[in-house]
Amino acid sequence: MRVVIVGGGMIGMTLAHLLRRRGLEPVVLERMPAGHYVPRGYMLGFQGYEPLEEVGVYDEVRAAGRPIAPRPGADPVAVAVRFGALIEALQRDLPMRNEHTVTGLARDADGRVVGVEVEHAGGAETIEADLVVACDGVGSPTRAMAGLEAEIDPLPEAALSFMSPARADSSFAMAYMSDGSHIGMLSWNEGSAGWRTCAKSGAEAALAPGLDAVKEMWVRLLPASESAVAGLTSIDQVRYSEPALLRCPRWWVPGVVIIGDAAHFFGPETGVSSGIGLGDAHALCEAIVQNRNDPDAACASYETWRAPVVRPYEATDPGRQRIMMAGQIHPAPGEEWPPAA
Repeated sequence: MRVVIVGGGMIGMTLAHLLRRRGLEPVVLERMPAGHYVPRGYMLGFQGYEPLEEVGVYDEVRAAGRPIAPRPGADPVAVAVRFGALIEALQRDLPMRNEHTVTGLARDADGRVVGVEVEHAGGAETIEADLVVACDGVGSPTRAMAGLEAEIDPLPEAALSFMSPARADSSFAMAYMSDGSHIGMLSWNEGSAGWRTCAKSGAEAALAPGLDAVKEMWVRLLPASESAVAGLTSIDQVRYSEPALLRCPRWWVPGVVIIGDAAHFFGPETGVSSGIGLGDAHALCEAIVQNRNDPDAACASYETWRAPVVRPYEATDPGRQRIMMAGQIHPAPGEEWPPAA
């Protein structure tokens, strides 16, 4: 089967490695330059352990991170690690066509997708494929080109986050506030990151209280974060965003399948988005191997296996519950952000 993977991020690279280990040679297309990634903290959920073990990078990533376990000495349910540690391990020894942008999908007379149209420094070309796998993120252009519907539900609140070079005393901490929103922290060997829900005020208003106010708030609401926020020296280390949830009623059409963030995106407190995405790659690889001459059968098998895993998370995401309760519950004094004048 000729497989073209659109998106050379964590999920796309994992799928490529898994397929190569089974004797297939997928083409991986990535629009960004080689070695590019956005630095951030990362929580590898247990759902991603098995595919990364098979790829051969789990031990390396585990050694570079810190375990998140329910109690001392217990098996970790996740690993806190520098995102780059995982990306750099996956990029090693993987052929990839960087700075290649997919601009369209090639179709046969019956409308089936049979390849991708690509632009790069050398010009434009069409790459033939029996199956195109879209791993190009929440805003997936490939998903839109294939005509697969995406249901995007903006959360009722925004998010405030930080990146700190200071290693916290604990690898993970999270607490819920009175309105059901949450605040948390993640720490790996070289630094820490934190996040909290807040009012949709826009970046200027959210950052206006200044760095000292941000640090005081975080320590007061989440004392375990004190050693992490101690490393913040500039408001530029704090970011405001307005996240949304994503679900897709259908994951494939003849010739195209979407996986990872292109197919589903959960609220941050579930802590499962990337782990589920890695599981997607593992399941799709197995479905392709079992149906090497029938990409539609591979996609049908993939959907049968993954729907019972993914759909319950979509239905029970705490963010969806807050969407339903928006405007009915308000934060307690001292929890709101930006703080009251």
